[in-house]
Amino acid sequence: MEQKAYIIGEETVKKYLTVDDIIKCVEDTWRWYGEGKVIMPNKITTTMDPLGVQGWFNSMPAYIGPMDVAGIKVVGGYAGNKALGLPYIKANVLVTNSRTGELRALVSGDYINDYRTGAQPAVMAKYLAAKTDIVTIIGTGLMGYTTLYCMTKTVNMKEVRLCDISEEAMDNFIARFPDAPFKFVKCKSNEEGCRGADIVITVTNANADLVEEPWLKKGSLVMTMGSFRETTFDVVKKADKIAVDQIGQSLHRGNLKELAECGEITADSIDILFPEVLAGKAQGRTNPDDRIYSQIVGTGMLDVACAGILLEKIKAANADVFRFDMMK
Repeated sequence: MEQKAYIIGEETVKKYLTVDDIIKCVEDTWRWYGEGKVIMPNKITTTMDPLGVQGWFNSMPAYIGPMDVAGIKVVGGYAGNKALGLPYIKANVLVTNSRTGELRALVSGDYINDYRTGAQPAVMAKYLAAKTDIVTIIGTGLMGYTTLYCMTKTVNMKEVRLCDISEEAMDNFIARFPDAPFKFVKCKSNEEGCRGADIVITVTNANADLVEEPWLKKGSLVMTMGSFRETTFDVVKKADKIAVDQIGQSLHRGNLKELAECGEITADSIDILFPEVLAGKAQGRTNPDDRIYSQIVGTGMLDVACAGILLEKIKAANADVFRFDMMK
């Protein structure tokens, strides 16, 4: 008996899965999670440094009930990749038959990872931002680009401020938006970028105080997406509301990790679980003057759901995509 599984590379993913598909999938999957229709354990991180391999990877399983899609995303960072001409972050998604465990597809996950990362703040800004006129992005690498690209599809912006230690990186970033309907401003400091901004987004590999609380105006929305600390503690502690995409992971990584470890932030400190806002179970922003801090840690359910959408579109197109018989 044959057990054929798709082996899907980056070009095929890009051909059949649009950025609009990914943005909608992120919003839908978050809503389903808020409705209790998704099963997703916390991610597990395997760090290989103690045995001499400079790298780590996360194992991120999920089952998406409304799509009947089960799978796991494996994504990691590998220090030696730059010398090989490869991106630091590499991702793959494995999709199985939820009833039998048979492999349905092995999907190259880089494109999905990049754009579902950018789709998260784009969707969150649509619901939690008081205003979106002035947006500041700290970190103008690939994830900064996908963030702004996705935001052009969900909110209206008049000015986008860029902060980066590399002016060349900022110039390259701007060049990727030749027809932007908003003004770009290259900032000399993070403080310059943050003061007066409606939205501040950090997308870096830093472990530093990139944003300080006195720089933030009333009504601002701050979203951090890095794996380590990206703001001073007061940005979190003095926020009117704290929002997260998933509580368990948010307390063990990213900007909230140190505060949680010293007991200054607990699950009870979280005011907004964003998927519950989309599910209609909780309120998001209730006051235009509130300063909302949000940590987005990224969850495997989004990648698994995107891979499920990809498979649906390939099947609907009757596409000639390579399949391998797992019985051979």
